[in-house]
Amino acid sequence: KTTMSYGYGLSITPLQIARAYCMLGNGGKLVTPTFVKGQHEPAPQVLDPKIAGEVVRMMETVVTQGGAKGAAILGYHVAGKTGTARKVGPGGYERGHYNALFAGLVPATRPRFATVIVINDPQAGKYYGGLVSAPVFHNVMDGALRLMDVPPDD
Repeated sequence: KTTMSYGYGLSITPLQIARAYCMLGNGGKLVTPTFVKGQHEPAPQVLDPKIAGEVVRMMETVVTQGGAKGAAILGYHVAGKTGTARKVGPGGYERGHYNALFAGLVPATRPRFATVIVINDPQAGKYYGGLVSAPVFHNVMDGALRLMDVPPDD
């Protein structure tokens, strides 16, 4: 389908997005999400580490130069990507109803957290991921970095 070229026509969960970001942050090693602490299977290398690093560096520019400046956290490199999608209704894609998304890694130079923020049907006239979800990412991750005592990387 032609809609695949811009992300419509396929479906992915926030957990699948977070897993992909974890893979990028882990130098191309695919980690399986779990809530259980302890020993786990070694993560397979699914992407060349150089390519994973380059993608992370490109995603940093989304925060420093692109539409997700609201995700920036003082003292930390943040890498991420915005997303905005029309919601599906009974008759197809609905006008005026959106999902706004920001997915990111922090600190980008040595990631400790991969987080996906999805705002379902945002109101107040703003619906782009960079305007709605990126600031929420900033607030959540700023608190998490302080709570977990992660040193700045910037």
